Amino acid sequence: MMWKTIVCLALLVPLASGNDAPCTAIGGTCQDDSMSCSGGYESGFCGGGVNRRCCKQEDAPCVSIGGTCQDDSLSCSAGYESGLCGGGVNRKCCKLCSGVKIYSRASWGAKAPKSSTIMSTPVSLFFVHHTVGSSCNDFTSCAAVMRSIQNYHMDIKGWSDIGYSFLVGEDGAVYEGRGWNKVGAHTQGYNSRGLAASVMGNFMNRKPNTAALNAMKNLIQCGISRGYITSTYKLYGHRDVVSTTTCPGDALYQEIKTWPHYSTQTP
Repeated sequence: MMWKTIVCLALLVPLASGNDAPCTAIGGTCQDDSMSCSGGYESGFCGGGVNRRCCKQEDAPCVSIGGTCQDDSLSCSAGYESGLCGGGVNRKCCKLCSGVKIYSRASWGAKAPKSSTIMSTPVSLFFVHHTVGSSCNDFTSCAAVMRSIQNYHMDIKGWSDIGYSFLVGEDGAVYEGRGWNKVGAHTQGYNSRGLAASVMGNFMNRKPNTAALNAMKNLIQCGISRGYITSTYKLYGHRDVVSTTTCPGDALYQEIKTWPHYSTQTP
């Protein structure tokens, strides 16, 4: 009996501890958490002892998801989110896309890519993966998983950057990988023709939680509204086009087969 090999690009590897660069990248300052910090502290973004944490600027939570802090009397097509901006009660975060937080590379402490290639958009293909490794349920743990996956892809696999276009956590947020318009390293034979998002975790025996599934759906809708994905796109699991993998896991695969744009046609 032949078994399919799981090759979904990310393995369970130790989470790397970095220096102060992840904090600096989001405009924060590394300091002892006994000191005052008006914007709040974030763990896992600073080198040094356990009490040395990243003090964020008041607007950093909004900026990290690609939003803009402004008075809520101003127009905002994707809608406002409260609690992400400093200032008065009417100063809110105008998001890029409705229904989903998309954390920027800087927010999770990404390293600069060794190289990148621009991809022609809009694309008509979207691929769903799972990472097989660690799952995560809050920003701090998801950001750590992101850095670990990027280190594995760049340092062990020898790739120019993290492979996926985006990743999704069970915190209900999306994390920017190569982004909307860069050729990825996720689906052999289709990297320059489609985008891919991978849910962090192993979903052979269970589906991702509702928050993660909704984030994936809203990410796709965001891509359509911003002109990166065609409205007639076709959705695939990784295994649909690469026969040697069980990705995105049996449970997640059965889930996406119920989604409207899932296709059984060879792209």
